[in-house]
Amino acid sequence: MPDPKQLKVNDRVRFVSLPEEWDNPKFTVHASCVRFMKQLIQRKYSSQIHELDENGFPLIEARIRTGKVIVYHGWCIFEETGWVKVQPRKKK
Repeated sequence: MPDPKQLKVNDRVRFVSLPEEWDNPKFTVHASCVRFMKQLIQRKYSSQIHELDENGFPLIEARIRTGKVIVYHGWCIFEETGWVKVQPRKKK
């Protein structure tokens, strides 16, 4: 499983599923977080790591359109599942 602390600023990640860690009955996830993650999974493009927090975890910033309103979110990646690192395209 990939370690989120191995990600660097400007790396790109794609969210592919809800994190398996969230299935643990001892783990509580707010409904708004689940909704947000499902929106990231449905997007056709990857997200870029914007910065690292004080503990070295990667942080993305995402804009989500809700009707005519754009909402800005920050999301720190703590989970080892639910995302994949996107390999950059090779230049021709």
